[in-house]
Amino acid sequence: MHPLFVVCHITLLLNEKDLLPELGQEVENIVCALDKDIQGAAATVATVLRIKGQTVDLELESKPLKWVFKRAARINARRLVLVEKTEWEDGSVY
Repeated sequence: MHPLFVVCHITLLLNEKDLLPELGQEVENIVCALDKDIQGAAATVATVLRIKGQTVDLELESKPLKWVFKRAARINARRLVLVEKTEWEDGSVY
């Protein structure tokens, strides 16, 4: 078995178990889509923030909010942006 194959699988397993260590990255924003139907909207929000020069961690997987809040705290994010379907459709998100 190729060593890179083993490293990739170990990394994936650690990530799935939320055991992958953070390497001191600084993220200003975590953008999270609260519904699969608005993943594109969350990506749009992330793109706008990146264009403005901000760092963004875009979370498109369906994760429990508890996990998202813990991740934000773990990486010391300044802001957590939750994109919700009705607010996006109502135009409440700018």
